[in-house]
Amino acid sequence: MVTIDDFYRELHKKIYKVILKLFDRGEPVDIVTVAEELRRAGQLEECGGGDYLTSLIEACPSSANVEAYAKVVQEKSVLRQLLTASEQISGWAYQPDTDEVHTLVDRAEKKIFEIGQKQLRDGFVHIKPLLMSAYDQIERQFQHRGEATGIPTGFYDLDDMTSGLQPTDLIILAARPSMGKTALALNIAHHVALKENMPVAIFSLEMSKEQLVQRLVCSQAEIRSQDLRRGRVQDADWHRITNAVDTLYRTPIFIDDVPGAGTFEMRAKARRLTAEHGQLGLIVIDYLQLAHSSGKAENRVNEISEIARAFKSMARELKCPIIALSQLSRAVEQREDKRPMLSDLRESGSIEADADIVMFIYRASYYRRKMMMKDGQVDPDAEPDPDEGIAEVIIGKHRNGPVGAIKLGFQPEYARFTNLARGYNGGFDD
Repeated sequence: MVTIDDFYRELHKKIYKVILKLFDRGEPVDIVTVAEELRRAGQLEECGGGDYLTSLIEACPSSANVEAYAKVVQEKSVLRQLLTASEQISGWAYQPDTDEVHTLVDRAEKKIFEIGQKQLRDGFVHIKPLLMSAYDQIERQFQHRGEATGIPTGFYDLDDMTSGLQPTDLIILAARPSMGKTALALNIAHHVALKENMPVAIFSLEMSKEQLVQRLVCSQAEIRSQDLRRGRVQDADWHRITNAVDTLYRTPIFIDDVPGAGTFEMRAKARRLTAEHGQLGLIVIDYLQLAHSSGKAENRVNEISEIARAFKSMARELKCPIIALSQLSRAVEQREDKRPMLSDLRESGSIEADADIVMFIYRASYYRRKMMMKDGQVDPDAEPDPDEGIAEVIIGKHRNGPVGAIKLGFQPEYARFTNLARGYNGGFDD
């Protein structure tokens, strides 16, 4: 609970260090053993001698309240750290050197956050309360069997497979361009905010917040995004647009579109949003490769690894699932079977290792149409593609469940995924 650095006076640090040393060796800790250890180290007189050690014991009314006393020491330490941090931050502000303002703000937030993090670390917990909690959870799952234990995505086959989005999980949603990564993430975010009534944070590092909102309106109103952008809206469409805007107006969705945001900045903003609006239901980050790590990585692969670890750490701290979109390497395009695999994760590093779930999107009709257009084989009288409007969501990794694939309907003109008829999808591989 208390560290050596929590003490202000140097002599108290030395005394506490000796106490910890004796404790680690399994030896008794009292005035005699502490004084003897200090004498061996040649520090007894520096620490006030035996008389000072005696005065410390006499100043403590009862050892029964040791936890309360330790808390006082810790709180005073935090206050001193805050004073020191404020002096450092003030110095940075007066002498910014080459640092830009946003960099100084990031450094200041990081400094304060580090102080707070020291107070948030839990120690060992006896298994007894953990077993009771686990038993209660098993009982709830039995009573609500068949339902998602996590936060529902709105896609029942996906929820059957994942049991919903679990708190603290990092979900990587990866695909090649034009597969619908952003659309699927927004569809899930919309469901969590509207149907589950939970706040959703979206970090859009690629698109502006205006573009993102327009996508949400198109999906909700079932209006072609191309028509909306070009102003080709019919009179009959306005009723749907108005209803969509009214529905979205009531959803707790919060969008941040600062380009090139750092992981620390995102964590700080998510923490503030949680403090202001309560427990977040979901965080969406679009997309991972556009984020920056707080530290200085040796190369891009290491930086991506640090970013993935930071996102996982954020999910654990905020007890909130994070969906981070990710690019795939061009290796997918070189294969005959273009279904993505874990090895296709671009600049993967430890993305796969840190993720609890890795999901891919694959649309066979997209590649089939692309190939036909390339070969000049487009036949207007040809039979309709049976896979048109169908997307596969492939679970390539699932830390706590099955892997496999499910199929969803996809309406690219509305940037919307839909459920297919129950029973359309088969079982899953363990």
